[in-house]
Amino acid sequence: MDYKDYTVREFLHDRMFRKWITDPDHETNVFWETWLRENPDQRLTVEQARDVLLMIGPEEHIPTAEDQAEVWSRVAYSIRQVPEKRRIFIAWRYAAAFAGVLAVTAASWYLMHKKEPIQVSYVTPYGETRRITLPDSSVVRLNANSKLRFNMGSDGKRDVWIDGEGFFTVLHESHNAPFAVHTSDVDVQVIGTAFNVSTRRIMTRVVLNNGAVRLRLNGEGQQDLSMKPGEMVTFSTKTNQLSRRKVNPADYNAWPDNMLVFNEATIAEVAEVLNENLGINITIEEQELQKELFTGSIPMSDVEIFFRTLSRSLHVVIEKKDNQNYSIRRKTT
Repeated sequence: MDYKDYTVREFLHDRMFRKWITDPDHETNVFWETWLRENPDQRLTVEQARDVLLMIGPEEHIPTAEDQAEVWSRVAYSIRQVPEKRRIFIAWRYAAAFAGVLAVTAASWYLMHKKEPIQVSYVTPYGETRRITLPDSSVVRLNANSKLRFNMGSDGKRDVWIDGEGFFTVLHESHNAPFAVHTSDVDVQVIGTAFNVSTRRIMTRVVLNNGAVRLRLNGEGQQDLSMKPGEMVTFSTKTNQLSRRKVNPADYNAWPDNMLVFNEATIAEVAEVLNENLGINITIEEQELQKELFTGSIPMSDVEIFFRTLSRSLHVVIEKKDNQNYSIRRKTT
């Protein structure tokens, strides 16, 4: 099978394609990577099918209300961005792709209300990250225990409000529509780039992977900052503290792969990150032990690896009181 004329819907129903996206192995990776190199004109269709499949999951089922809301917001955006003669076609293309989620009556409703703002919201619980494709096709990886709200006005301006942590890959619009990420501390003005934003611990931290962003600090008397790739800026309106330095972005962007990476972080800091992401409470019984340093990676799916490493390297006793509560103390000789 050559797949050259496949539509999004046909890819979604193809068993080999679904396996490559949801349960890849060496054979499927080699096949599809080779096929994409030989058929670059189909890459967009494949990426659209991949986004849909990742959102609705590997099983054939009726999408949740949240998934349907995301679908509809993207359809509304597509309808608004194309010439009038193509709008019905675009709506129907998405209708086919989402297999029952869309209906022509709703598409007609959007055509009548196409100038209304587009608004969608997302929430993740402890221990769960989510890949979100926004209505403008920008992508956000939303970390655990986080909230995100997206709004696009009739003028095309895109605004995101985030509480928690997210990694953004922003699509640059041909008509230069602004994209801004808002926190209680800063407004991140974006062109087209990839960056991480965290609002943990009464401050906002921005780490820039590539591209360019401009920060508008909300503190009184603060000047705007332009960031370069590889820089990290932290700022808090409550403490009025500003920090800017060069970092390795990979140390701060591993969580989308379900890894937490630490480089000479104190045990107290590690405990705080585990609490923020997984809801785990760790009591460290000695102040000196809190200041001990840890360098390494912790899989979010197996935090026990951290405890075993800590037990061996620092000669401590870790007591598990229940699934969410632990205590750490020095071994007595």
